[in-house]
Amino acid sequence: MVIDSGGAYDVATDFGLGVMLRDAFNVGMPGGTPLPADHPAYARFAFTLAHRSNGAGTTPGFDSFTFSDAKLAPFHEVWLFGISASAPYLQGAELAALTKFMDNGGGVLAMGDHEDLGLGLCGNVPRVKSMRKWWFDAPLPPGELKAPDSTDLTRNDTAQLIAGIDPGFGGQSDSTPQPIYPSYRYGHNWWRPWRRYRYPHPVLCGPRGAITVFPDHPHEGDCIAPAALDPTQYPGGVAPEVIARGRNVVGRTKGGYTITDPRQFGLLGAYDGHRPAAGVGRVLVDSTWHHWFNINLIGLDNVPHTTAYKDILAFFRNVAVWLAPRERQERMRLTGHVIGLFTPYMIERTLTVRDLRPEMFYPIGIEARDALGRIAPQCQVDIWLFELLAPHLPLLRRRIEPPVPGELPDPWESLVLDRVAMTALGGAMASLALAARESDYRDGDAVIKSAE
Repeated sequence: MVIDSGGAYDVATDFGLGVMLRDAFNVGMPGGTPLPADHPAYARFAFTLAHRSNGAGTTPGFDSFTFSDAKLAPFHEVWLFGISASAPYLQGAELAALTKFMDNGGGVLAMGDHEDLGLGLCGNVPRVKSMRKWWFDAPLPPGELKAPDSTDLTRNDTAQLIAGIDPGFGGQSDSTPQPIYPSYRYGHNWWRPWRRYRYPHPVLCGPRGAITVFPDHPHEGDCIAPAALDPTQYPGGVAPEVIARGRNVVGRTKGGYTITDPRQFGLLGAYDGHRPAAGVGRVLVDSTWHHWFNINLIGLDNVPHTTAYKDILAFFRNVAVWLAPRERQERMRLTGHVIGLFTPYMIERTLTVRDLRPEMFYPIGIEARDALGRIAPQCQVDIWLFELLAPHLPLLRRRIEPPVPGELPDPWESLVLDRVAMTALGGAMASLALAARESDYRDGDAVIKSAE
């Protein structure tokens, strides 16, 4: 993680990230503290906290941080919390190192706030610079859109009214989150083809369904999908998308300007560089770091945690999972399958597997899907199935990534795909069961190595 002037990593500073790190990832907690509720069993996260100058909680040796190939080499992801409103200052060798990191598969999370906050750290970063409005002061560079103001009616104000009463600027620190509006995709459920369902982007797929709440803030930024793709920034023509929107709160007043139009704006933007045509790292942009900062989480951080706050924490972890490089994605998928195999239910189901008998694969696959669904959100299980099958079934990629515009999935085709998917999953789990038996179910690493 990298933050610049004004930010910190402790739990006391308003513009700090300590509450998020503590509650979502156990950072700063004593050794042996149980992992948070809903923490994915198939993933572990380690953070190095860097600062462009200095701030509380920075990892020793990572203050006055600059980017270089050597410094970025150990990491899978870079999270940028840009506060400075200066002209873009990542230039030359620093920018080249971060670009190389991204092109080699590293994931990047980037955000600022209203106007040009964040422009200094993020405004030159490939792909990031065109997925969000970073510029504010005139004259704007050619092709750039002006970012929302902090006060006038161009601002994006999501601070929620309480019983119809405007809570003022302090409302962002209360216990009421804002509703958000994911950009859903639609399809037929593979194993219930007569039912149509919708699903959000994976970072908004929570343990209890779609994540539809976020911390609120009186003046957010704006995420966008660029009108035209620069082929030097977006290889293979893979385009970013706005995956969730926020909505302005009618009745909110700031600086004499009262919101009367509940217009929506881009809350989150995502770029899937893992798609074969792109072959680079993933990118996620947020309209504001206030979705992550202590000042906006302290009112939600009750004990016990509410369902809304649990969903927000699940979003933070989903971001860490989704941005991981392809090799880490594969490792998490294999680990998830092994954990699923080692559940008592699946051990009992596969104890009788002595050899690979295709007629057994489909029923094993059905039960394996249920076992995986107990350790991961359904969206994540579907992603794992997709990654397992897509290289062998081009039809699957055409149907799912992305959906064909204006074309509804055929329910009977979905049924056939379901049988193929469950048969393949059952075959994979049967193979893992044989490998596990060879190690007497004791050596998870050996089973994962066999799975690879």
